[in-house]
Amino acid sequence: MSNFETLLTRLIQNPRFFLTFIAGSLLCFVPVLHFFAFGYLYRMAKMLRVNGTLELPEWEDPSRLLIDGIRLTIVLLVYGFLPVTLGLIIIRLLIPDLAYTSVNIFLGLWKIAVLSLLCSAFYRYQRSQNFYELLNFTLIFRMAVMFFKSNFFVLVLCYGLAMLLTPLYGFSIFSVLLVALVQSTYYFYGLDIKGGRVA
Repeated sequence: MSNFETLLTRLIQNPRFFLTFIAGSLLCFVPVLHFFAFGYLYRMAKMLRVNGTLELPEWEDPSRLLIDGIRLTIVLLVYGFLPVTLGLIIIRLLIPDLAYTSVNIFLGLWKIAVLSLLCSAFYRYQRSQNFYELLNFTLIFRMAVMFFKSNFFVLVLCYGLAMLLTPLYGFSIFSVLLVALVQSTYYFYGLDIKGGRVA
């Protein structure tokens, strides 16, 4: 938890954070333009993974931002959207008479687990930027379990942010991905440095 607080404080205290957060969130409101915001998050996580320092990169090289944004979107679709959709369908099939609030509780817990899975898959993918890395389901699942156990509070916080900012969905998407990807990259990078390599 202290690591998360340190990371969050370092981010917020950066003089460029507020403008970066506003720009990324506004881009997430617009389909296609959201690729640039996702590309920025991709670049930020990549810098953290490579050199272990949390920095706010420049909004430069739009073509690269676009490509990286598409990469993150693909990972998000495969390890985010699909599992959440399947979870909702399964919950509805298994318990068709479940009250709406109960479904939200089950689905909320499932979304938290899926977010852990997404972060793990993203870290694994960034290792070589090869989509075949996403087929290593066993390793990604093991990473997700580790991250879930060690960072449950952060995942719950991300879910709370998503719910709180739902009407302003651009801010919801950008803030959740920012917090989740930065924390997960920092977590797995720390394991790699300590020799407990997971990806």
